Amino acid sequence: MRLLLAVALAGTLATPLSARADPLNADPATVDDLALPWSDLGLNPSMTLVGANTNQDFTIPVQPGMTVRRLRGLIHAPVDFGAGFVEIDDTMGRFLATVELPAVSSAQAVVPFDVDVSAAQPSRSGTGLSFTVREPSVPPDQRCGRAEQVQLSDLTAVFAGIEPAPNTLADFFPPILRALTIYVPQNADQSEQQAALTMASVVARTYAPQKTAITVVKQPRGATPPPAPQLTRAVVIESGDATLSVVNAGRSDVYLKVAGRGDQLADQLSPVVNQLQSLLQIPNARVEKAGSRSETASDELTFGQLNIKGESTVLRTSKLTVGVDRSALGARIDGVQAHLLANYTPVASLDSASVMVRANGQVVYTSPLNESGRLDATFDVPSEFLKQRIDLEFDLTFSPRQLCSPTIAPLTFQLDPRSTLTARRGGPALGGFSSVPSEFSPEFLVAFDGSNPDELDYAARLVADIARTSGTPMMPRVVDVDSAADSTTGALILANAATIGKTSLQPPVSGESTDVRIDLSDQLRTDIDGGLGSVQAFADQPRNRTVILVTTSGAWSLVEPILDYVDGLPGGWSQLEGNVAAAGAAGVVDDLTIDPDRTAPAVSADDASWLTWVAVGAGCVALAVVIGGTILVRRRRRRNATAP
Repeated sequence: MRLLLAVALAGTLATPLSARADPLNADPATVDDLALPWSDLGLNPSMTLVGANTNQDFTIPVQPGMTVRRLRGLIHAPVDFGAGFVEIDDTMGRFLATVELPAVSSAQAVVPFDVDVSAAQPSRSGTGLSFTVREPSVPPDQRCGRAEQVQLSDLTAVFAGIEPAPNTLADFFPPILRALTIYVPQNADQSEQQAALTMASVVARTYAPQKTAITVVKQPRGATPPPAPQLTRAVVIESGDATLSVVNAGRSDVYLKVAGRGDQLADQLSPVVNQLQSLLQIPNARVEKAGSRSETASDELTFGQLNIKGESTVLRTSKLTVGVDRSALGARIDGVQAHLLANYTPVASLDSASVMVRANGQVVYTSPLNESGRLDATFDVPSEFLKQRIDLEFDLTFSPRQLCSPTIAPLTFQLDPRSTLTARRGGPALGGFSSVPSEFSPEFLVAFDGSNPDELDYAARLVADIARTSGTPMMPRVVDVDSAADSTTGALILANAATIGKTSLQPPVSGESTDVRIDLSDQLRTDIDGGLGSVQAFADQPRNRTVILVTTSGAWSLVEPILDYVDGLPGGWSQLEGNVAAAGAAGVVDDLTIDPDRTAPAVSADDASWLTWVAVGAGCVALAVVIGGTILVRRRRRRNATAP
């Protein structure tokens, strides 16, 4: 891996910067009681503790100037535990609090808890908490065959303190970032648009699984943005003398300014793109030469290179799940061969143990475990089993010959980092929302037709949604609509129906004004008052690439409910299932699969009334096309974007 980055530092590293800083703009009501769900912190909001005296550790990110004061949540009725409690320590072993195991009764199926964890010793990475179930000793003849577990859910951390304003480039982006507002000139040129989208992509991917809300706001060139509240940041991008600067460092109206001319503007983001800004412990810098991380292209990658690792202990049954993003395997793949290496506790001849491996739920390998203590297996994962996330799920069993005894020990199974995944390149262009991010990695095009004043904000939101699902960088490149339409590179295009009609693109849904056309083998045309807004992901087969199209046959406001709908899904973009998300004037969003290979049977004039758009709810346009009783458009999900 090579990285070349030349940065001119404006300032001196010999003189330390003042640590004093104004507090950021905090709500006084939350200074000592800022409750953030674990999901907002990028943590799973629930956990299951299995067995007594076995700990699970978690690290809560903590903002500078703040501490974790309390932990709140729900504890569910335990399974196979007697009286006992959950002990909470910090990762240094310091006792913090306990949560009593509730009695198993309908009145205590779920019990809330609220405990003080303020004594936890924080580290540079955050505040570590360790959870362990404690129970009285169990007689030896009762130790085996118990499925002891207890679930904690709806976990929320309560913070105290006030975040100080950042002083340097190194501390501008904090551990917790709930929102980022990117300000660009009202007449932003292509280089400014590209820098804004690059910033959105990098920040979204860096903070994932935190769902940082990223928006782009236009303002007069040279204007100063309003102060950003705590847990948020403001960035100004505009042409000018090259700089990467923390403006108003240490003050409540602090913001990051990124400036440059032409390609020089995107170069200033190189420390952020390559996650090297922690080295810039000063307020101002200028990138003289941008760098990039480059990996040697290879069809074979080890588990170590892919950061796949896992270990599990098993007595009776256990599950272990590991995985990798499809985009981490490089260019388009049509299948994967796995060479699996693992070590485990040798299994005595009279004991029995086994492993079953599933790829995204489909069985791809099974084997008994034996006295060797070593697993060396090769198996294929065909293209039809591949998704954007390639998960390998290990079902482990271990049944010792002995009856219940204090001497029984579980089997330990550990993956070897020298295991490999070998990609088989090729295959057709992928369609549907599940085709990205892999079809957009490492570079994709973005194009606007200029018909929507909020087009850059729309693009930034979608780029951020997609980047959160990617394990590898996604770099946008802004071009004009004609170039994007004719290219062989994956593209995100934001243009109205009239503009798209002048290109050779053939999206699943097209048409201008109220005239909407559906791309079936026999094309369907219908009138929809007010038009239709849509986000479509389809395979552009003539150019062997994937296109995401954001378009409308009416007002651009028809698209906003779709973006809000995607933002509101727990898994964001990854939970879209079809190839078209559409909304009409009522703002009700449908996630659909429109299959162009389905052929509509011929109908007579008397049967023409069978061609209908079924309205679901008051004024709702639902894309359900019924021809002669045959459903040609399959509705995947339907939800009112304005519903809570």
